Amino acid sequence: MPRFSEIWRNQPLFRLILEEVLNHTGGISEKDLLETLKKDHGIEVSKSEFYEELMKLELRGFIVVARVGRELVIKVSPNITKLLS
Repeated sequence: MPRFSEIWRNQPLFRLILEEVLNHTGGISEKDLLETLKKDHGIEVSKSEFYEELMKLELRGFIVVARVGRELVIKVSPNITKLLS
């Protein structure tokens, strides 16, 4: 039987992603973000769930996702100050 912590998260995934991106002002790679979520927050997410949350944050204007080579780099949107005020 799965543990409670494996089913429910203390914070929504989109919030954890946004906090990590805000902590890396120069941007963070997709790989590093997934590793940070796993190491620091104990969360393993599927690629589809991860990409869905990234898309929601990007469509809402909080982040910008860019492809650099084969890697995705996630940065804070320049418009975030307008959104948070």
